[in-house]
Amino acid sequence: LFGLLLGDALPGFMALSGMALIIVAGFVQLQNSYLRSYPAGFDRDQIAVVELNGAIAGGHAREYADRLKAFAGIEDVAFSSEKVGSKDTYMTEGTEYRGREFSYFQIRVSWNFLRTMGIHLADGRDFTEADARSKRPAFIFNDHARRSLDMECGPFRYWDDHEGDLIGFTGDLHIASLRQESANIALAAVQPGPNLRVSYIRLRAGTDPRAAAAHIRKTVAAIDPSYPVDIEFYDTIDDTLYQKETTLRTLITLFGLLAVLLSLVGVFGLVVFDSEYRRKEIGIRKVFGSSTRQILLMFNRTYLRIVAICFVIAAPVAYYGVTRWLENFAYRTPLRWWVFVLAFIAVAAVTLATVTFQNWRAANANPVKSIRNE
Repeated sequence: LFGLLLGDALPGFMALSGMALIIVAGFVQLQNSYLRSYPAGFDRDQIAVVELNGAIAGGHAREYADRLKAFAGIEDVAFSSEKVGSKDTYMTEGTEYRGREFSYFQIRVSWNFLRTMGIHLADGRDFTEADARSKRPAFIFNDHARRSLDMECGPFRYWDDHEGDLIGFTGDLHIASLRQESANIALAAVQPGPNLRVSYIRLRAGTDPRAAAAHIRKTVAAIDPSYPVDIEFYDTIDDTLYQKETTLRTLITLFGLLAVLLSLVGVFGLVVFDSEYRRKEIGIRKVFGSSTRQILLMFNRTYLRIVAICFVIAAPVAYYGVTRWLENFAYRTPLRWWVFVLAFIAVAAVTLATVTFQNWRAANANPVKSIRNE
């Protein structure tokens, strides 16, 4: 009796743990997909990102861009002071607008940055080469700053008493990770130089990325042979930015599958014991007309009840854990009900398959022999 109770408890506990972890893993996967697919306000496809050293960015930026654009598959090259979309936060500036103090991420960019990155303007105009050369800087803010501060195009005071021109507004632009709330973002046009070390290379549609990467390496080597060029695309940048979430998903999935596997081992042992212990009962039921299907249903009903109890306990625990984890993100996936259903169906299906497989022979045994042996 003690062994039977222990057998019921152990697979039940492991099934509970496995089901909870599988539910959590499902939501972690959904959140990972959500983070990568959320519209950031710029076109991530067909963009190669290369960080340059001060020598190339400061003295050879134009040569670098011209050499790259000589390749038929490269459409344009832009520069910025930061690698957008790769961090949780960026350099923050503070100023005052209409009597209200506010802070914003400031990214210095080349005049063709918006065009190269596929950033659309919601109002105003784009940068021009004259803006980058002017001593009076031009700024373009994102829509979040526009809405939160009721901003308009016109003179803009930055730092202390320095003045520039606010010439336009982008759409819903995000350059930080989605762990953070929407932030005020200012793009300021400047001439390429040592401070604009991040280059963005727009590839034409249909261009072979490997051929383009080879041309980029050849171009950098022609300017500075000692510089170890590293070419990134935004799928790689996203993997690095959200590596913690990817690692968490992998670990939770592995532990969930391990818990389910251990629960199945326990169920298998319990079913072996139970089928042997009830062999005479099975034989008598067969004599009185029970079918193999009815006997299998009798066994499966018991274990399905255990799985259902585990689900009733695991679902709220998993819901609480997922809810607390998603609080770390400003943007998060909805809590889909079907993830809970799929987790229950998966664990129940594997459990019932194990029970059916083990009891099939006992249910089809000759009842005369089973009763005689007893």
